[in-house]
Amino acid sequence: MNWFKKLLITAIWISIAQTLQAQQHYNAWFRGTLSVPVGNKFKIDTEFQHRRQNGFENKNMFDKNLMFTLRSWVHYQHKEDIKFSFSPFAYFSHYKIIQKQSDVIAQPNNEIRFSAAVELQHIIVKKFYVVDRTAIEYRMFDNNQSNITRLRNRFGFRYDFTEKIKLSVFDELLFNLSGTTQYRFFDHDRIGLNLEYKVLPYLKFDIGYIHIARLPLTSTTKLHENNIFLNLTYQLHKRIKTTKAHAIG
Repeated sequence: MNWFKKLLITAIWISIAQTLQAQQHYNAWFRGTLSVPVGNKFKIDTEFQHRRQNGFENKNMFDKNLMFTLRSWVHYQHKEDIKFSFSPFAYFSHYKIIQKQSDVIAQPNNEIRFSAAVELQHIIVKKFYVVDRTAIEYRMFDNNQSNITRLRNRFGFRYDFTEKIKLSVFDELLFNLSGTTQYRFFDHDRIGLNLEYKVLPYLKFDIGYIHIARLPLTSTTKLHENNIFLNLTYQLHKRIKTTKAHAIG
């Protein structure tokens, strides 16, 4: 993993060098997921996501469209502490991050994405976990932009207050492995706080905040984003067949 450490150090130095030039942006992310269990180890998720952003020269994070997404996931729970995930299809419609007046009327850019991931968790002490998720993505765009292969790693800690309430903090780094110049190797860094609450056995929501330091493909100035998010997940019930015993008269 020496190569990954070198990549991480490079990304940190780039981040420090550009922080003073950073522009601020404000977003609101919403996601709804329908989860269908298949047997004891597999689960199929279908998610719809919508993101909003501030308009030109304002801080109203609900003002303009930022993104629409439709994505499917297949999850395999190999062991209690190891989960493999594969997204065979995802469709994204990206609107421009609004930094100047003309960005408000720019047409969205569409993307098809394929992803694979592995998530590991390890208990440190009772109710306290370290969680690590690594994913690889292949991104295909409908404009003249080159296809991009992106690596992402999220490392964090989770504390389970109860089975219903869990709190997580994490840092996720994203790197462009191909499809960009070497100066665009660093894509962005996400630092976040997430509160998970299971309202019912089949319904939960996640709410939190993510700070993003992003280096846009078309700019040399880093953009800082302040994001609040709300995710709702509904899991279909597993139906258990029962038979009624009839007394013989």
